[in-house]
Amino acid sequence: MRDQQQRQNVNGFVVESWQVSLAKWIFETYPETALNVQSQNPKLRTYYMNVLFAGFKVEWLWSKLDTEKKERDACEARIVELKQKVKKLEGAMSGIKAELGKISNGLSYLTQASFKVEWLWSKLDTAYLGRKKRNACEARIVELKQELEKLERTMSGVKGKLRNEKAKLNPS
Repeated sequence: MRDQQQRQNVNGFVVESWQVSLAKWIFETYPETALNVQSQNPKLRTYYMNVLFAGFKVEWLWSKLDTEKKERDACEARIVELKQKVKKLEGAMSGIKAELGKISNGLSYLTQASFKVEWLWSKLDTAYLGRKKRNACEARIVELKQELEKLERTMSGVKGKLRNEKAKLNPS
């Protein structure tokens, strides 16, 4: 009695109550699916539906796996892009910092030797403003590194989901 309550008839096929919505969706979306099924054996018809459900489950898992792979690939591409940006910015900033230090020291020596280089100091001040930009760039580098770490954590989570989906396809 209890077994009968958990099963329902959908288009002549007996399915578990939790499969009813999927069975209805299949027959509404693909009405031709079972038009030519000849067997009247209820157990065989139930078996056919279970095979059909398994096929849909595998198809769904493959599409989910494909989505996860695309998401992972997008994350990996973004990580590579961010790493390149960070490396480029770090290189540019270290070069600018070294150059400004040399110029400042040189101007100090010239000033001590009584050269009139105030005009050059104003240029250095302009460069100093550039140094402020450098500091802003360094702050941006920190932000990019944090974004990169976040993406790497996201990618790690996606990889975990991918492993889980693969495990569902190939249970040991």
